Amino acid sequence: MADHPFTALAEAHALGALDGDELTQFKGHLATGCEACLREVETDESVLGTLAASVPHLPPATGVKDRLLDLAEAPRLPLDLGAYEWKEPFPGFRYVVLKQEPSRSLTACLLWAKPGSRYPAHRHGGEEAVLVLQGTYRDEQGDYGPGQIARRPAGSVHSVEVPPGDDCISYIVSYGDHEIL
Repeated sequence: MADHPFTALAEAHALGALDGDELTQFKGHLATGCEACLREVETDESVLGTLAASVPHLPPATGVKDRLLDLAEAPRLPLDLGAYEWKEPFPGFRYVVLKQEPSRSLTACLLWAKPGSRYPAHRHGGEEAVLVLQGTYRDEQGDYGPGQIARRPAGSVHSVEVPPGDDCISYIVSYGDHEIL
């Protein structure tokens, strides 16, 4: 339906995809009582509701909730880096264990790495999730910046480096150990 420019926005509005000025303008237009646009929004919302109802609800895979909650325990910035007793297994890579749960083979660490530093290739005995809090974390699958999560499955092999720029501070949750190759 293309009676005027606003009808083209009805579908995006029904999907919740409008924001800012576009959303304000479209809501203002709907408030004028434009029957074509009101009918289009109603139709689109009905179709979306029917579509959503037709998709069966599937529970998340076992352990997903626990893994999300484990990551949610990441410390918030700014951090007092001097408040921790860091271990330095490789030049420029420091870590401190914040939590261990042997019953789940869980270890949660804070990683502080300097630009240009490298952590050698290693194999994971269990899953690992790295939440980058500051700086950039790089491995064979790409670069990860603040707020991004690098995930590695059990048995995966990778190395890590910190590119030039800021120190990298990350929260690492691993399930199982890892071996340096």
